Order: sequence, then structure tokens, then C-alpha cells
Amino acid sequence: MNKHRIFFDTNVLVYAHDRSATYHIDAAELLKMAVENKIQGVLAEQNIIELYRILTNPTAMKGRPLTPVQANNLIKDTYLRGTFEIVYPVSLTIDRVLQLAVTNNVTSAKIFDIRLAALILESNIDYFATYNIIHFQGIPDINPLTPPEIINIIQLITL
Repeated sequence: MNKHRIFFDTNVLVYAHDRSATYHIDAAELLKMAVENKIQGVLAEQNIIELYRILTNPTAMKGRPLTPVQANNLIKDTYLRGTFEIVYPVSLTIDRVLQLAVTNNVTSAKIFDIRLAALILESNIDYFATYNIIHFQGIPDINPLTPPEIINIIQLITL
């Protein structure tokens, strides 16, 4: 049986590492499932860059940012050791990004969510884990779910 392919949004990764976050427990549980190879975790290279930015930002990390060395080590040890599949844009990705942006009337920084959506559509995933459900609603063929929703689905399927 193939493992469920779960695409992780950056906010899920951040909450998984921030023990003070409201969503820490469920985000950490979903991350643990990927690290333990119970599911196939999928990330865009964009997620890794965004994660580094947030983990090293004093405001985002409530005065407890990681140093560049700590962030680098966490990312390498958790996400770049072969457990996660990392997806990269290809030449046709930009066409899809722009098409989605126009279709969804996207402006300004929202383009980064649309770029992520394009990569999700190219990645043949089962579920997209995010706490920013509203950012992805209305994009055809993307069904954003929160980590607890995905965990419940997987547990029901494996019973």
C-alpha cells in the first residue's frame, strides 16, 4: 500500500517546531508521521526558505528566534535528509502561477500562496495540510485541510 502523500504548508512546519503555538500538538503529530515514514511528506523549496525566514525572525518567534546555524541544522536534519520529497518549479510552473493569479484575481504577496498552489497541483498529492484554509479555497483541485482533519482521515482509513 502506498503511503499518503501530504503536502505541508509552511505554517504547519512552524507550528510543529514552536511549542508555544496554539496548533503545536497536531502540527507536530503530522510532522512526526512524516519523519517516521508513516506518510510521505511533500514540501516545495519555497516552504524551506519561508521556514528559515520565520524561524530566524524575532517577531515571528516571539523573541525566541533560532540562530542561522540552528535554523540550518533543523532544516537539514528534519527536511533535507531524504524523508521529505522536495518539489521544485519547472518551466511550466510560472504559466500555471500566472493563470491561477489571473483567474483568482490575486494581487501582491498573495502570489506566493498561488505559487505554492501551482506546485501542489503539479505534485500528485492526497492532502494539503495548512492552517490557512481560506487562502486556498476556490482554487480548483486543491482541498486544504488542517492537520487534525488529515490525521483523523488517515486514522479512519488505516482502521
